[in-house]
Amino acid sequence: MDPQSEHEALQRDWKSAALNYLDSGDGFQAHITAKEATREHPGDAEAWYIRAQASLELDKAGDALFEINEAIRLNAEDPRFHGALGDIHCGAEDWLRARAAYERAQALDPGSPLYAIGIANTYAGNNLELAIPIYEKAVRDYPNVPYFRENLAGALLDSITEQWSEFADGSRSITNEAQLELSRQVLKRIENLDLRADEFAEVRTHIAEIRRLVDRAAQVKWYGSDHIVAYLVASGAGLLTFFIALGSGSGGLAVLALLATAAVVTGYVLRHRMPDWKWTQRSVSQSVRRTGLQAPGR
Repeated sequence: MDPQSEHEALQRDWKSAALNYLDSGDGFQAHITAKEATREHPGDAEAWYIRAQASLELDKAGDALFEINEAIRLNAEDPRFHGALGDIHCGAEDWLRARAAYERAQALDPGSPLYAIGIANTYAGNNLELAIPIYEKAVRDYPNVPYFRENLAGALLDSITEQWSEFADGSRSITNEAQLELSRQVLKRIENLDLRADEFAEVRTHIAEIRRLVDRAAQVKWYGSDHIVAYLVASGAGLLTFFIALGSGSGGLAVLALLATAAVVTGYVLRHRMPDWKWTQRSVSQSVRRTGLQAPGR
């Protein structure tokens, strides 16, 4: 074997060894081996790509960014390199650079759904209206890929709470019927996804929590009153007047007293028996009520 062939064979062995280490989850050995590969042959873009993957396995995003940029410098036509660059920028929450990298990868390999999902991930934190259709298309085109269904379910769940009213501390709650109805509709959409497998345990827990909050918001129950004594006195006075008027033969006064008593009781029921969302609505400030999804015409 001539020296050049021996060199290429050795180079292939370094990369193969690095990939084997990556597959076994040993990022440390993978990085050492990939580093040797780039030292032996610094012009090998694939070796730099493998080295970047090993750095990501070790949570060394800065090193990975340098290494993947070196791979791209050597071969800018490989979509995997741009996809990896997008992953690195996503990890740093640099959404604009991540999106640009994924879009470049998608342009080089339009048939791969992974880069479309990457683009959707860059929107997931701030523009779910753009992200969800991309996730939905990926699920339609590749229904057997769990990762796509998990991402879609997560985005749909976020789209529910995003429409709830927001408090000063950043927490959210349902404060009107429009928010409650939207929550129910989106939960029904999520039910159509097959999330029974073990890998969906975390997202199922999230779904159960959102469903619990929605059910609680819809629950009708009695709420206490700071003026219960006044209600009792008013209704008692009405009943007493009714019986006195009835005993004295004053039918008109008896009817009025009975109507007044009924009005007090009805008022108490209307003000203190209601869905949880309505009680919450009454309990929060107007500025909170104005946030989130509003009923048409509000």
